[in-house]
Amino acid sequence: MADHYPLLLTAHLLCAMTFGGAVIFEVLILESLHRRLPPETMHAVETGIVLRARKLMPWVVGLLFVSGLAMLHVRFPHFAGLGDSTLGRLLTVKVGLAGIVLACFVTALTLFALGGMTPARFTLIHRAVFTCVVSITVLAKAMFFL
Repeated sequence: MADHYPLLLTAHLLCAMTFGGAVIFEVLILESLHRRLPPETMHAVETGIVLRARKLMPWVVGLLFVSGLAMLHVRFPHFAGLGDSTLGRLLTVKVGLAGIVLACFVTALTLFALGGMTPARFTLIHRAVFTCVVSITVLAKAMFFL
């Protein structure tokens, strides 16, 4: 699997950019449009985004997690020595934050499917994921200095 590390890394980065970019866009840009656009327009825009995201994001998130776990396995087979280095400890925090993102993602999909998604829940989930995505990005950048 180590031979495929560059491919895993590229897939991981592209998926992270896609997912993280979408979340950041929704929180920083889309939410601010509620004050500027009529409710019918916002509803149409958000409905279009949600329909597209429901088709695309499960694949993006799936590949993001598979590639991330594969890269983790290359660096730390069977998680051996993960807590013994600064890199391993930072990766552990990133994996924990990614777990929160995955839990939020699955919760959101489930709420949408069951009709239990409310605007308040939508905002709460998006802000939690936004915080985790930004934190993961900062940690990833910090790893370059090790």
